[in-house]
Amino acid sequence: MSITRLHERKLVQHVVSQNCDGLHLRSGLPRTAISELHGNMYIEVSSLLGAWGPGGRRVPLTVLSRPQVCTSCTPNREYVRVFDVTERTALHRHQTGRTCHKCGTQLRDTIVHFGERGTLGQPLNWEAATEAASKADTILCLGSSLKVLKKYPRLWCMTKPPSRRPRLYIVNLQWTPKDDWAALKLHGKCDDVMQLLMDELGLEIPIYNRTPSSLWRPLYVLVRKAATVGSPCAEAERRPHLGTGVSR
Repeated sequence: MSITRLHERKLVQHVVSQNCDGLHLRSGLPRTAISELHGNMYIEVSSLLGAWGPGGRRVPLTVLSRPQVCTSCTPNREYVRVFDVTERTALHRHQTGRTCHKCGTQLRDTIVHFGERGTLGQPLNWEAATEAASKADTILCLGSSLKVLKKYPRLWCMTKPPSRRPRLYIVNLQWTPKDDWAALKLHGKCDDVMQLLMDELGLEIPIYNRTPSSLWRPLYVLVRKAATVGSPCAEAERRPHLGTGVSR
């Protein structure tokens, strides 16, 4: 919630996350301001990756350089669920067992496993992450060992001379491979450090409120509307795919 408030005050421009729990979206950060590089366990998309291709030929995950989205679902139709969509998925096996209500295409999760290459535009949002890194004057790393993120040179502007790279600040209890590059390394807990930072800036940490979250707002509006008209069954019949989530 501290990060959300800092973004509201334009002190944080972009958030790059390697977590898959969707907490940044739940906190109210807009989709344009976050890159979930390893996916989101509550989002599945309509895509032909790993599905049946033209002529009844199965399209393997390794054949395509990017997801081939069904022409009926352009751009990718996203389903935001209230449950974990990865229960049946694994490395190189991303189909969730559900299908798109629009075109019948197999839905797939958005998770990027170790050894895989993320190709989805959202929620990975690599383009925005790269652009934000190129313009940043400061990078703050919270609670990451950086053992994976260090392999993404675009995030660190490694093509620039050291004097022109963003200043790096790290908050982590353990050693990271970027410690020697950091302008400051704080061995502490993220919550404690962020509380001190917010106090220093004179900003209050907002209390989490589920209803205005960018992740839950469509579902909340739907439920509220159904409750108002007193006919949730009619609403569910009109948009059956919303029974367990939100389609975007």
